[in-house]
Amino acid sequence: MSSQQVTSAAALTPSLLLKLLVAGALSLAVVALAPHTVSTSGDVPPVGMLLVTAVVVGAICAPLLFWGLRSDLGLPAAAALYTVVFNVLVIVVKLALAPHGFYEVNQQRTLDGIISIDDPVMAVVAAACVFCLYLAAYVVLYKYFRAKIEHLAPDDPVPRFVKGRTLVIGVVVLTVLLVASGGALLLVLVPIAAGLSYLDFVFSSSLSLMIGIVLACATALAAAAFNSTAERARLVGDASLFMSFFWIGLYFLALYHVLWVVYVLVLTSLWPLKVVTPK
Repeated sequence: MSSQQVTSAAALTPSLLLKLLVAGALSLAVVALAPHTVSTSGDVPPVGMLLVTAVVVGAICAPLLFWGLRSDLGLPAAAALYTVVFNVLVIVVKLALAPHGFYEVNQQRTLDGIISIDDPVMAVVAAACVFCLYLAAYVVLYKYFRAKIEHLAPDDPVPRFVKGRTLVIGVVVLTVLLVASGGALLLVLVPIAAGLSYLDFVFSSSLSLMIGIVLACATALAAAAFNSTAERARLVGDASLFMSFFWIGLYFLALYHVLWVVYVLVLTSLWPLKVVTPK
């Protein structure tokens, strides 16, 4: 395949965008409807339903993602396979393992009503907080493997990380503002506790080790996918191939967190959480 042919295939074409939109729309329908197909008599969502939902969403996203990476971007089969598998692992964590672990711990520990994820605003904030963690790991991988094609694309559209000195100054300034405002800024920071509370519950469950291992495997596969894509882009002399891969992966990571918000709101409406009502 010539460099010119790969360059044209590396763009986010209408065909590729359609695949991404179809994957998103069908997945949203699944997470919104699947919980309504089982009995709601228990205190927690059935494990089988959680697993089936994750499998169905994976069965929707995986082939469309593989198809797009191969036919629209022209990536090697190995790179596309690595990408698909790490995405499926993330889906399993987001839609099956983490919700089950959260409900498991909630049977022994009651949530604070102020930061409970059964509230739409708090669910969105919690998803945003967790997404930032995924994004950080994803951008680190992007930065590391982009070095292989640095000579092809001198202008990096993704800004560099904040330097350590700047971060320290920011923390100090924020602390001073908190003290000076008499804690008024805590009203801004409280919603972030929803995300931290969710992570605390999930990693306090009996599935915490399994979730950690699955996420570690997903990270390793993502690294392999980035590496393979960077090698392909270097060989054909086309940095847009690597960048298109980056944006597609970012789209799916964002999609999974949107799916989680819809899913958790549906789950908590059918299987209410144990929450302390604020007075």
